[in-house]
Amino acid sequence: MKEQQHISDHKHKGKPVVTPVTIQESPRKKDDHSIVVSFFKKVSDILYNVKCACIKQYAKLTQFFAWFVIWPLLHLFFKVKYHGRENLKKITPPIIIVANHQRFYDAFLLRIALGFFSGLLPMRFMATMHFTDPFLKFVKKTGFIHFVYATTGVFTVEKGLGLNKNLKRAKAILKNKGVVAMFPEGTLSKKGELLQFKRGVSALALSTNTKVLPVVIKITKNKHRTIFGFKKTQIDIKIGEAHKLETHHTYEELADNLKLHVRELLDSIL
Repeated sequence: MKEQQHISDHKHKGKPVVTPVTIQESPRKKDDHSIVVSFFKKVSDILYNVKCACIKQYAKLTQFFAWFVIWPLLHLFFKVKYHGRENLKKITPPIIIVANHQRFYDAFLLRIALGFFSGLLPMRFMATMHFTDPFLKFVKKTGFIHFVYATTGVFTVEKGLGLNKNLKRAKAILKNKGVVAMFPEGTLSKKGELLQFKRGVSALALSTNTKVLPVVIKITKNKHRTIFGFKKTQIDIKIGEAHKLETHHTYEELADNLKLHVRELLDSIL
């Protein structure tokens, strides 16, 4: 800080002239406390990045081996049809995968839809610990939900925390060329009808300038009898084309447009 004193110059005739005189303070010494805080912040950032890298590799490993469990069970109880898988060949991370949400196992369906060997692994799923579905509430009470989240690369968001804070982890994943999977409806729609899309997906896509890959899951009442006499429910999984969202719309408008696009994909499944 500089202080100024005003001194009257009486050598000049007439009215005195006020001349600013500058007095400089001695330079401040660096605060030792701030140095310590800065050091521990850097260490904390390094440890956080190491933790995120470990989670990414762990999720990639578990999602890869999950194929050997999910694929046989899925095809044992359901008749599964895939559409649009050729669109996956054009995609490289970072990418945001969005899908409609009808059943608690939709995340496993997305894993199978990507194929056995996929450059989009691991998917990091954005999820919540607040459930309205009775079955998921029960799973949460048992504590099993924490195991599922830990082994499938899920990171959680908290209701009421705010858009920016909830998207912080997702932005970091995309910045490191990762894949974020989201269910924009925010809850299960067991009747199959699309619910209102949340604005989080559009906010994330615009703030990171990342493409969105729409994937739709359609569960029909068509039953297919197996050789053992069991009936299988049909599941259709269709992968759309990745695209960037338009920048001249609001988050809410973009969410509505994305919902319409997902609806068109659903209707295109015969």
